[in-house]
Amino acid sequence: MVALVPVADDPQWAAGVAWSVARASATAAPGVRRPVALVDLCLESPILHDVKHLEPAPGIAEAITADVSLTEVARDVDGVNFVPSGSDIPDPVVVRGSARWSRLQAGFRNEGALLFVYLPAERLGELGASPDGVLALAPNGVDLGSPEGRALLAARDRGVDLLGTVRERWSSAPTAPSGWSSERRSKLLALGGAAVVIGGLALVATAKGAFRGSRGPQTGSNSPPPAAAVAPPSTTATGALPMLASADSGAWTLQLAAYAVPERALAHADRLATAGVPALVSALAPDASGAVWYRVQTGVYATRAATLSARAALWRRGIAERGDGKPLRAPYSLVLLRPGDGHRLRSIGFTGVRWGEDGPVMVGAFEQPEQAVVAQAQLDRAGIPTTLLTRTDRTP
Repeated sequence: MVALVPVADDPQWAAGVAWSVARASATAAPGVRRPVALVDLCLESPILHDVKHLEPAPGIAEAITADVSLTEVARDVDGVNFVPSGSDIPDPVVVRGSARWSRLQAGFRNEGALLFVYLPAERLGELGASPDGVLALAPNGVDLGSPEGRALLAARDRGVDLLGTVRERWSSAPTAPSGWSSERRSKLLALGGAAVVIGGLALVATAKGAFRGSRGPQTGSNSPPPAAAVAPPSTTATGALPMLASADSGAWTLQLAAYAVPERALAHADRLATAGVPALVSALAPDASGAVWYRVQTGVYATRAATLSARAALWRRGIAERGDGKPLRAPYSLVLLRPGDGHRLRSIGFTGVRWGEDGPVMVGAFEQPEQAVVAQAQLDRAGIPTTLLTRTDRTP
Protein backbone atom coordinates (compact mmCIF):
# COMPACT_ATOMS: atom_id res chain seq x y z
CA MET A 1 0.00 0.00 0.00
CA VAL A 2 1.42 3.32 -1.13
CA ALA A 3 -0.10 6.67 -0.21
CA LEU A 4 -0.22 9.33 -2.93
CA VAL A 5 -0.24 12.71 -1.21
CA PRO A 6 -1.01 15.92 -3.13
CA VAL A 7 1.24 18.84 -2.25
CA ALA A 8 0.15 21.25 -4.95
CA ASP A 9 -1.86 24.42 -5.40
CA ASP A 10 -3.64 22.80 -8.34
CA PRO A 11 -5.82 19.87 -7.17
CA GLN A 12 -6.62 18.87 -10.74
CA TRP A 13 -2.91 18.56 -11.56
CA ALA A 14 -2.25 16.39 -8.50
CA ALA A 15 -5.24 14.16 -9.22
CA GLY A 16 -4.13 13.76 -12.83
CA VAL A 17 -0.64 12.74 -11.70
CA ALA A 18 -2.15 10.20 -9.31
CA TRP A 19 -3.91 8.60 -12.27
CA SER A 20 -0.64 8.64 -14.24
CA VAL A 21 1.21 6.89 -11.42
CA ALA A 22 -1.45 4.19 -11.21
CA ARG A 23 -1.60 3.64 -14.97
CA ALA A 24 2.18 3.46 -15.31
CA SER A 25 2.34 0.94 -12.45
CA ALA A 26 -0.24 -1.25 -14.13
CA THR A 27 1.75 -1.32 -17.39
CA ALA A 28 5.29 -1.27 -16.01
CA ALA A 29 6.58 -3.86 -18.50
CA PRO A 30 5.62 -4.36 -22.17
CA GLY A 31 2.94 -7.02 -22.47
CA VAL A 32 2.72 -7.48 -18.70
CA ARG A 33 -0.07 -6.07 -16.57
CA ARG A 34 0.07 -5.85 -12.80
CA PRO A 35 -3.08 -5.61 -10.65
CA VAL A 36 -3.29 -2.03 -9.40
CA ALA A 37 -6.04 -0.37 -7.39
CA LEU A 38 -6.46 3.37 -6.85
CA VAL A 39 -8.69 4.43 -3.95
CA ASP A 40 -9.89 8.00 -3.45
CA LEU A 41 -9.61 8.74 0.28
CA CYS A 42 -10.03 12.49 -0.14
CA LEU A 43 -13.45 11.79 1.33
CA GLU A 44 -14.24 15.39 2.25
CA SER A 45 -13.54 16.62 -1.29
CA PRO A 46 -13.41 13.68 -3.74
CA ILE A 47 -11.69 14.53 -7.00
CA LEU A 48 -10.31 11.45 -8.77
CA HIS A 49 -13.65 10.56 -10.36
CA ASP A 50 -14.04 14.15 -11.56
CA VAL A 51 -10.71 14.07 -13.43
CA LYS A 52 -12.00 11.10 -15.44
CA HIS A 53 -15.48 12.66 -15.85
CA LEU A 54 -17.10 9.79 -13.94
CA GLU A 55 -20.39 10.04 -12.15
CA PRO A 56 -20.34 9.64 -8.34
CA ALA A 57 -20.93 6.01 -7.36
CA PRO A 58 -20.70 3.68 -4.37
CA GLY A 59 -17.09 3.23 -3.37
CA ILE A 60 -14.71 2.76 -0.47
CA ALA A 61 -17.10 4.23 2.10
CA GLU A 62 -19.75 1.63 1.30
CA ALA A 63 -17.12 -1.14 1.09
CA ILE A 64 -15.77 -0.33 4.56
CA THR A 65 -19.07 0.25 6.32
CA ALA A 66 -20.77 -2.79 4.76
CA ASP A 67 -17.60 -4.93 4.80
CA VAL A 68 -17.97 -5.93 1.15
CA SER A 69 -15.22 -6.81 -1.31
CA LEU A 70 -13.48 -4.00 -3.17
CA THR A 71 -14.33 -5.78 -6.41
CA GLU A 72 -17.98 -4.90 -5.82
CA VAL A 73 -17.29 -1.17 -5.88
CA ALA A 74 -14.23 -1.07 -8.18
CA ARG A 75 -14.40 -0.33 -11.87
CA ASP A 76 -11.76 -0.68 -14.58
CA VAL A 77 -10.59 2.72 -15.77
CA ASP A 78 -7.63 2.75 -18.18
CA GLY A 79 -6.43 -0.57 -16.80
CA VAL A 80 -6.64 0.57 -13.18
CA ASN A 81 -9.11 -0.81 -10.64
CA PHE A 82 -10.56 2.48 -9.47
CA VAL A 83 -12.44 2.68 -6.18
CA PRO A 84 -14.19 6.05 -5.76
CA SER A 85 -14.77 7.69 -2.41
CA GLY A 86 -18.44 6.66 -2.38
CA SER A 87 -21.85 8.25 -2.51
CA ASP A 88 -22.70 7.86 1.19
CA ILE A 89 -19.87 8.85 3.56
CA PRO A 90 -21.23 9.06 7.11
CA ASP A 91 -17.84 9.63 8.82
CA PRO A 92 -14.60 10.00 6.81
CA VAL A 93 -12.45 9.39 9.90
CA VAL A 94 -14.15 6.05 10.51
CA VAL A 95 -13.62 4.98 6.90
CA ARG A 96 -9.93 5.91 6.87
CA GLY A 97 -9.34 4.48 10.35
CA SER A 98 -10.97 1.10 9.76
CA ALA A 99 -9.01 -1.95 10.92
CA ARG A 100 -9.83 -3.48 7.55
CA TRP A 101 -6.99 -1.55 5.94
CA SER A 102 -4.48 -3.94 7.52
CA ARG A 103 -6.25 -6.89 5.91
CA LEU A 104 -6.44 -5.14 2.56
CA GLN A 105 -2.75 -4.24 2.74
CA ALA A 106 -1.78 -7.84 3.51
CA GLY A 107 -4.02 -9.20 0.77
CA PHE A 108 -2.54 -6.94 -1.91
CA ARG A 109 0.97 -7.77 -0.74
CA ASN A 110 0.31 -11.51 -0.93
CA GLU A 111 -1.06 -11.17 -4.45
CA GLY A 112 1.86 -9.05 -5.65
CA ALA A 113 -0.61 -6.25 -6.38
CA LEU A 114 -0.41 -2.54 -5.68
CA LEU A 115 -2.87 -0.55 -3.61
CA PHE A 116 -2.63 3.21 -4.04
CA VAL A 117 -4.58 5.42 -1.64
CA TYR A 118 -4.99 9.09 -2.50
CA LEU A 119 -5.41 11.35 0.52
CA PRO A 120 -4.18 14.66 2.02
CA ALA A 121 -0.95 14.59 4.01
CA GLU A 122 -2.69 15.67 7.20
CA ARG A 123 -4.95 12.59 6.97
CA LEU A 124 -2.09 10.06 6.87
CA GLY A 125 -2.26 9.59 10.63
CA GLU A 126 -5.92 8.55 10.37
CA LEU A 127 -5.22 5.45 8.27
CA GLY A 128 -6.00 2.18 9.98
CA ALA A 129 -2.73 0.72 8.66
CA SER A 130 0.63 2.35 8.04
CA PRO A 131 1.29 2.53 4.30
CA ASP A 132 4.44 0.86 3.00
CA GLY A 133 5.48 4.18 1.52
CA VAL A 134 4.40 7.70 0.61
CA LEU A 135 4.85 9.57 -2.65
CA ALA A 136 4.38 13.33 -2.54
CA LEU A 137 2.82 14.75 -5.71
CA ALA A 138 4.63 18.07 -5.52
CA PRO A 139 5.54 20.07 -8.66
CA ASN A 140 7.57 22.53 -6.56
CA GLY A 141 9.00 20.12 -4.02
CA VAL A 142 8.03 19.87 -0.36
CA ASP A 143 8.53 22.67 2.15
CA LEU A 144 9.05 21.06 5.54
CA GLY A 145 7.72 24.14 7.27
CA SER A 146 4.36 23.75 5.57
CA PRO A 147 1.49 21.74 7.13
CA GLU A 148 1.99 19.06 4.46
CA GLY A 149 5.72 18.89 5.15
CA ARG A 150 5.18 18.53 8.89
CA ALA A 151 2.60 15.80 8.28
CA LEU A 152 5.05 13.90 6.08
CA LEU A 153 7.76 14.18 8.72
CA ALA A 154 5.32 12.88 11.32
CA ALA A 155 4.59 9.89 9.05
CA ARG A 156 8.31 9.26 8.72
CA ASP A 157 8.64 9.33 12.51
CA ARG A 158 5.96 6.63 12.66
CA GLY A 159 8.14 4.43 10.45
CA VAL A 160 6.59 5.15 7.03
CA ASP A 161 9.07 5.28 4.15
CA LEU A 162 8.98 8.64 2.35
CA LEU A 163 9.70 7.35 -1.12
CA GLY A 164 10.04 10.48 -3.21
CA THR A 165 8.40 13.41 -4.95
CA VAL A 166 6.66 13.17 -8.28
CA ARG A 167 7.04 16.27 -10.41
CA GLU A 168 6.58 15.75 -14.12
CA ARG A 169 8.84 12.93 -15.33
CA TRP A 170 9.27 9.21 -14.87
CA SER A 171 12.52 7.20 -14.63
CA SER A 172 14.12 4.31 -12.58
CA ALA A 173 15.09 2.70 -9.10
CA PRO A 174 15.01 2.95 -5.25
CA THR A 175 16.23 5.11 -2.24
CA ALA A 176 19.03 7.57 -1.62
CA PRO A 177 22.71 6.64 -2.12
CA SER A 178 24.63 5.86 1.06
CA GLY A 179 27.46 8.17 0.00
CA TRP A 180 25.49 11.41 0.34
CA SER A 181 26.74 13.87 2.95
CA SER A 182 24.54 14.62 5.95
CA GLU A 183 23.61 17.94 4.34
CA ARG A 184 22.48 16.28 1.13
CA ARG A 185 20.65 13.61 3.09
CA SER A 186 18.72 16.27 4.98
CA LYS A 187 17.80 17.86 1.66
CA LEU A 188 16.74 14.51 0.23
CA LEU A 189 15.17 12.90 3.28
CA ALA A 190 14.04 10.33 0.71
CA LEU A 191 11.75 13.12 -0.49
CA GLY A 192 12.94 14.44 -3.80
CA GLY A 193 16.35 13.31 -5.03
CA ALA A 194 15.70 9.63 -4.98
CA ALA A 195 14.16 7.87 -7.91
CA VAL A 196 11.64 5.36 -6.73
CA VAL A 197 10.67 1.99 -8.17
CA ILE A 198 7.25 0.67 -7.27
CA GLY A 199 6.60 -2.66 -8.92
CA GLY A 200 8.54 -1.71 -12.02
CA LEU A 201 7.34 1.89 -12.15
CA ALA A 202 10.18 4.31 -11.69
CA LEU A 203 9.60 7.91 -10.77
CA VAL A 204 12.36 10.46 -10.89
CA ALA A 205 12.79 13.71 -9.06
CA THR A 206 15.72 16.06 -9.47
CA ALA A 207 18.90 15.30 -7.63
CA LYS A 208 18.76 18.69 -5.93
CA GLY A 209 16.15 21.29 -5.13
CA ALA A 210 13.11 19.01 -4.78
CA PHE A 211 13.16 19.44 -1.04
CA ARG A 212 13.19 22.69 0.92
CA GLY A 213 13.57 23.61 4.54
CA SER A 214 11.12 25.88 6.30
CA ARG A 215 13.01 28.98 5.19
CA GLY A 216 12.08 28.37 1.56
CA PRO A 217 14.09 27.58 -1.59
CA GLN A 218 17.85 27.29 -1.61
CA THR A 219 19.67 30.43 -2.64
CA GLY A 220 20.28 30.44 -6.33
CA SER A 221 18.03 27.49 -7.04
CA ASN A 222 16.42 29.36 -9.92
CA SER A 223 19.69 30.31 -11.61
CA PRO A 224 21.30 28.14 -14.29
CA PRO A 225 23.73 25.56 -12.91
CA PRO A 226 27.41 26.20 -13.67
CA ALA A 227 29.43 24.29 -16.23
CA ALA A 228 31.37 21.37 -14.83
CA ALA A 229 34.92 21.75 -13.64
CA VAL A 230 37.13 18.76 -13.10
CA ALA A 231 38.85 18.30 -9.76
CA PRO A 232 42.01 16.19 -9.43
CA PRO A 233 41.34 12.48 -8.90
CA SER A 234 41.61 11.31 -5.33
CA THR A 235 41.30 7.98 -3.57
CA THR A 236 38.46 7.31 -1.13
CA ALA A 237 36.28 4.37 -0.26
CA THR A 238 34.90 4.59 -3.78
CA GLY A 239 38.33 3.99 -5.31
CA ALA A 240 40.47 6.27 -7.45
CA LEU A 241 37.73 7.84 -9.53
CA PRO A 242 37.71 11.20 -11.32
CA MET A 243 35.71 13.76 -9.38
CA LEU A 244 33.36 16.54 -10.45
CA ALA A 245 33.18 19.54 -8.13
CA SER A 246 30.18 19.19 -5.83
CA ALA A 247 28.43 22.26 -7.26
CA ASP A 248 28.49 20.86 -10.79
CA SER A 249 25.16 20.15 -12.37
CA GLY A 250 23.79 20.30 -15.83
CA ALA A 251 21.81 18.42 -18.43
CA TRP A 252 24.42 18.58 -21.19
CA THR A 253 27.35 16.30 -21.96
CA LEU A 254 29.76 15.84 -24.87
CA GLN A 255 29.57 12.57 -26.77
CA LEU A 256 32.91 11.79 -28.38
CA ALA A 257 32.23 8.34 -29.82
CA ALA A 258 29.91 5.33 -29.86
CA TYR A 259 31.01 1.72 -30.20
CA ALA A 260 29.25 -1.59 -30.68
CA VAL A 261 31.95 -3.28 -28.58
CA PRO A 262 32.17 -2.28 -24.89
CA GLU A 263 35.92 -2.93 -24.69
CA ARG A 264 36.59 -0.27 -27.34
CA ALA A 265 34.45 2.25 -25.47
CA LEU A 266 36.27 1.51 -22.23
CA ALA A 267 39.67 1.85 -23.92
CA HIS A 268 38.65 5.25 -25.28
CA ALA A 269 37.48 6.33 -21.83
CA ASP A 270 40.83 5.20 -20.40
CA ARG A 271 42.71 7.36 -22.90
CA LEU A 272 40.62 10.35 -21.89
CA ALA A 273 41.18 9.67 -18.19
CA THR A 274 44.96 9.53 -18.80
CA ALA A 275 44.67 13.03 -20.29
CA GLY A 276 42.83 14.22 -17.17
CA VAL A 277 39.38 14.19 -18.75
CA PRO A 278 36.80 12.13 -16.80
CA ALA A 279 34.69 10.05 -19.17
CA LEU A 280 31.47 8.08 -18.84
CA VAL A 281 30.56 4.95 -20.81
CA SER A 282 26.81 4.71 -21.40
CA ALA A 283 25.39 1.41 -22.57
CA LEU A 284 22.15 2.25 -24.33
CA ALA A 285 18.99 0.21 -24.70
CA PRO A 286 18.88 -1.63 -28.05
CA ASP A 287 18.02 0.40 -31.13
CA ALA A 288 15.60 -0.68 -33.86
CA SER A 289 18.15 -3.19 -35.18
CA GLY A 290 18.65 -4.72 -31.74
CA ALA A 291 22.21 -3.39 -31.38
CA VAL A 292 23.45 -2.03 -28.05
CA TRP A 293 25.71 1.01 -28.43
CA TYR A 294 28.28 2.14 -25.90
CA ARG A 295 28.68 5.90 -25.87
CA VAL A 296 31.80 7.64 -24.60
CA GLN A 297 30.87 10.96 -23.01
CA THR A 298 32.66 13.58 -21.01
CA GLY A 299 31.68 16.57 -18.92
CA VAL A 300 28.51 17.86 -17.27
CA TYR A 301 27.45 21.25 -18.56
CA ALA A 302 24.63 23.69 -17.93
CA THR A 303 24.14 24.76 -21.54
CA ARG A 304 24.84 23.70 -25.09
CA ALA A 305 27.15 26.68 -25.48
CA ALA A 306 29.26 25.53 -22.53
CA THR A 307 29.46 22.07 -24.11
CA LEU A 308 30.70 23.56 -27.39
CA SER A 309 33.35 25.55 -25.53
CA ALA A 310 34.56 22.40 -23.81
CA ARG A 311 34.71 20.61 -27.16
CA ALA A 312 36.83 23.39 -28.63
CA ALA A 313 39.21 23.11 -25.68
CA LEU A 314 39.60 19.35 -26.32
CA TRP A 315 40.36 20.08 -29.96
CA ARG A 316 43.03 22.63 -29.04
CA ARG A 317 44.66 20.18 -26.64
CA GLY A 318 44.63 17.40 -29.23
CA ILE A 319 42.53 15.17 -26.97
CA ALA A 320 39.81 14.92 -29.61
CA GLU A 321 40.06 15.15 -33.38
CA ARG A 322 38.72 18.42 -34.79
CA GLY A 323 35.13 17.80 -35.82
CA ASP A 324 34.61 15.04 -33.26
CA GLY A 325 32.17 15.51 -30.40
CA LYS A 326 28.40 15.96 -30.31
CA PRO A 327 26.69 18.12 -27.68
CA LEU A 328 24.03 15.95 -26.13
CA ARG A 329 21.24 16.87 -23.74
CA ALA A 330 21.35 13.79 -21.52
CA PRO A 331 20.27 14.81 -18.01
CA TYR A 332 19.91 11.34 -16.45
CA SER A 333 22.68 9.36 -14.76
CA LEU A 334 22.74 6.13 -12.80
CA VAL A 335 24.04 6.51 -9.26
CA LEU A 336 25.52 3.70 -7.20
CA LEU A 337 23.54 3.08 -4.02
CA ARG A 338 26.79 1.82 -2.45
CA PRO A 339 29.60 4.18 -3.51
CA GLY A 340 32.12 1.57 -2.38
CA ASP A 341 31.15 -0.44 -5.47
CA GLY A 342 32.95 2.16 -7.57
CA HIS A 343 36.15 0.11 -7.68
CA ARG A 344 34.24 -2.76 -9.33
CA LEU A 345 32.97 -0.79 -12.32
CA ARG A 346 35.97 -1.36 -14.60
CA SER A 347 35.79 -5.12 -14.23
CA ILE A 348 32.34 -5.14 -15.84
CA GLY A 349 33.05 -2.55 -18.52
CA PHE A 350 31.91 0.69 -16.90
CA THR A 351 33.53 3.89 -15.75
CA GLY A 352 32.34 6.10 -12.91
CA VAL A 353 32.71 9.72 -11.86
CA ARG A 354 32.26 10.88 -8.29
CA TRP A 355 29.90 13.83 -7.88
CA GLY A 356 31.71 15.86 -5.25
CA GLU A 357 34.11 14.73 -2.57
CA ASP A 358 31.40 13.15 -0.43
CA GLY A 359 28.85 12.58 -3.15
CA PRO A 360 27.69 9.52 -5.07
CA VAL A 361 29.30 7.74 -8.02
CA MET A 362 27.62 8.45 -11.37
CA VAL A 363 27.57 6.04 -14.29
CA GLY A 364 26.50 7.07 -17.77
CA ALA A 365 24.50 9.98 -19.14
CA PHE A 366 21.16 9.30 -20.81
CA GLU A 367 18.73 11.40 -22.83
CA GLN A 368 15.69 9.46 -21.60
CA PRO A 369 15.17 7.17 -18.58
CA GLU A 370 14.42 4.22 -20.87
CA GLN A 371 17.95 4.40 -22.33
CA ALA A 372 19.41 3.36 -18.97
CA VAL A 373 17.66 -0.02 -18.88
CA VAL A 374 20.57 -2.04 -20.29
CA ALA A 375 23.23 -0.42 -18.12
CA GLN A 376 21.12 -0.78 -15.00
CA ALA A 377 20.39 -4.43 -15.74
CA GLN A 378 24.10 -5.17 -16.26
CA LEU A 379 24.98 -3.48 -12.99
CA ASP A 380 22.18 -5.30 -11.17
CA ARG A 381 23.47 -8.66 -12.44
CA ALA A 382 26.89 -7.76 -11.07
CA GLY A 383 25.35 -7.06 -7.67
CA ILE A 384 25.74 -3.29 -7.97
CA PRO A 385 22.39 -1.62 -7.15
CA THR A 386 21.73 1.77 -8.71
CA THR A 387 19.15 4.51 -8.89
CA LEU A 388 18.46 6.99 -11.69
CA LEU A 389 18.73 10.70 -10.93
CA THR A 390 18.80 13.90 -12.90
CA ARG A 391 21.87 16.09 -12.68
CA THR A 392 19.95 19.34 -12.64
CA ASP A 393 18.18 21.56 -10.15
CA ARG A 394 15.02 21.28 -12.20
CA THR A 395 13.22 18.34 -13.71
CA PRO A 396 14.36 18.29 -17.36
